[in-house]
Amino acid sequence: MKRTNVVELVVGKEEHERLKELGVTTAKCWNEVNWLRMQQFKKGERVDFAKTEKEVYEKYKHVLKTSAQQVARKNFGDWNTFFTTTGSLVLQGGDVKQ
Repeated sequence: MKRTNVVELVVGKEEHERLKELGVTTAKCWNEVNWLRMQQFKKGERVDFAKTEKEVYEKYKHVLKTSAQQVARKNFGDWNTFFTTTGSLVLQGGDVKQ
């Protein structure tokens, strides 16, 4: 059984805007890393997880810091699940084996 904790943040207008900016930037980071990987996959290329992670990290590190790397790694987990369910295998280095 999973347990859920609900927390209400009481923040000022300035903090609200900053949190909103972080949320939007995080979503953009996720979408971009996912798009890059999807383009590689659709072209029949090897999905290079390390390269796409580095590319997105370099772009978003000024705002998200290490969270950009965590977003890319979470996305890797989702791609790994996709390849597992389709019968492909993602190796340790991020290589995909059919």
